[in-house]
Amino acid sequence: MTDSPQSRARARALRLLAARPRTEAQVRDRLARAGFAEEAGEVVTWLLGLGYLDDAAFARDRARALVAPGRLGPRLAERRLAAAGIPPESARRAVADALGADEMALCRHLAERRARRPIPGLDDRERARLGRFLLARGFSGRAVSSALGVYVDEGEDR
Repeated sequence: MTDSPQSRARARALRLLAARPRTEAQVRDRLARAGFAEEAGEVVTWLLGLGYLDDAAFARDRARALVAPGRLGPRLAERRLAAAGIPPESARRAVADALGADEMALCRHLAERRARRPIPGLDDRERARLGRFLLARGFSGRAVSSALGVYVDEGEDR
């Protein structure tokens, strides 16, 4: 007896979710790549009805993990959530909620950990390298300037 494409798509989706949490967009994409593009919409609706898919919960949990001390800054965390299929505004809200502590404290913590010595003891070259690292991690210029103890423009927003 052969399984229907719908039951195979459901089984595939359940295996995907058993491995790790995913967004609706990720499940749709993975099902389409596995040859179940036609069944993807109905399978996602079924999973939503069962409570197995929750993009808001995914965004909250993933944002907390991404902005944990020593990880990423808010901008890069937002981009990662958006890449996973979370709408930009929801990603921004989830990251802001997850930060709890302010961005500058998180940036300072990562800077001190990365430098492995007191920040004031860094020369200009080391400070510039550390600044580039922090900016690449998604911290704002204001947070990086504050963490490195250089000029902070009070007019800079984000």
